[in-house]
Amino acid sequence: MATPVASVPEYCAAVGRSKLISEGDLREVRRRWTTEVKGSDSDVDAFRKFLVKERFLTEYQAALIQRGRAEGFVVADYVILERIGSGQSAGVYKAIHTSGQVVALKVLPGSKARDPNTLNRFQREGRLLTQLDHPNAVRAFQVGQAGGVHFIAMEHIEGETLDAVLDRRKRLPPAEAVRLIHQTLHGLQHLHDKRMVHRDLKPANLMLTPQPKADTLTSTVKVLDIGLGRELFDEASPATQDLHLTSEGALLGTPDYLAPEQARDARATDIRADIYSLGCVLYHLITGRPPFTDRNVMAMMVKHATASVTPVRELVPEVPAALSTVIDRLLAKKADDRPSTPAEAAELLAPFLPQKAQRAEPAAVLPAYQEWLESESAMEMPAEVVKATFTPAPVTASPVASKAMPLAARPLAAPMFVPSPTTEVNVELVTLPDPADREEDEEEERGLLDLDRRDWLMLGTGGFLMLLAIALGYTVTRLLGS
Repeated sequence: MATPVASVPEYCAAVGRSKLISEGDLREVRRRWTTEVKGSDSDVDAFRKFLVKERFLTEYQAALIQRGRAEGFVVADYVILERIGSGQSAGVYKAIHTSGQVVALKVLPGSKARDPNTLNRFQREGRLLTQLDHPNAVRAFQVGQAGGVHFIAMEHIEGETLDAVLDRRKRLPPAEAVRLIHQTLHGLQHLHDKRMVHRDLKPANLMLTPQPKADTLTSTVKVLDIGLGRELFDEASPATQDLHLTSEGALLGTPDYLAPEQARDARATDIRADIYSLGCVLYHLITGRPPFTDRNVMAMMVKHATASVTPVRELVPEVPAALSTVIDRLLAKKADDRPSTPAEAAELLAPFLPQKAQRAEPAAVLPAYQEWLESESAMEMPAEVVKATFTPAPVTASPVASKAMPLAARPLAAPMFVPSPTTEVNVELVTLPDPADREEDEEEERGLLDLDRRDWLMLGTGGFLMLLAIALGYTVTRLLGS
């Protein structure tokens, strides 16, 4: 167990072990502390704040070192700056590469890495994410291992989730809402082109960057594709939170935005379930509420499958009739009645886009970092992944210096946005089955009485609720008649 440091000399020794500040810089900062600041060797807290103020350490680094935890800040060529998210096992960090590129570093907890299936899944999905290269999808740059630590280096985003925007503004003008979903559909089409489905599209999984001010017309939507469910990174969270269950036959998704077929069998869903979810999000953005609301999860699932949604124009009369018709199509109960691809859905929404709106911008990748990825990092990655990952649009340099240099010799970048502890950014990303396999599956359609465990559960729950309603009605009738 780590022992908190009790003096400035002990703190400096711990900083030296952390490798966050060079020996020369550490001697200089100690000299300034004693001669310029006139600081005391016993005032550890003030010395920690001094190092943060002078930008030698981040608040996160300085606090951990004060608690006696001086190791683990360096993972391969990345230096941990901050921790993102919550939970005792959450392994998502803001980090900086030696080239100056800031990334979101996802680290597989050691307890999880010991499980071969979990480790293989982490690596496989990380490599899937490295194939994404689109302005509206969060990129993964590298899947690696260092000192027994497995990690995925991903694009770090400054911004705000769409969920937070809704909390603040309640609802958006139709044109503004259409623009956000239109961008999201383009990102979703990129996933579809890679034969992936998302299966958990909701406002909390859509990030707007930069953070919106008066409106969202200058923000770019980023689909957050973490690639691993919550249960992998957060052992402290309830197993059923947001229904992120990935075992065989389990439900995956959020009830407010869940496609009817996804509730029946998540493994059998395709991209049209994601289109339905985005239709629900668009409905929520315009009206200020999801299409259906109910505290009971089973009742919510039944509503998505059978109930008619309140027309958008009844809640927001200024919505164009043609847009209302498009939304109805996105929310069709049968997948065959929806647009077949995200690109088709985006085309339907295009006539309702605002005239003046900033286009989506690709991720800013420093030339030095891209060069490093193409050389040293690429040695660990399959050639087809490298080719897919490193043929982007022209790269835009970021304000951080691109020349590779030790962290101690480079000023730390200004603090960037990190999700609040309650922000959810967990997504399950899966590959679609091979088309040949799908044809075989379609030939083996289930019979009317060939019910699986989920069907029996839904029937049982529905029957129980019906009997309960009959009993309640009978009791009320007897009371009124007496």
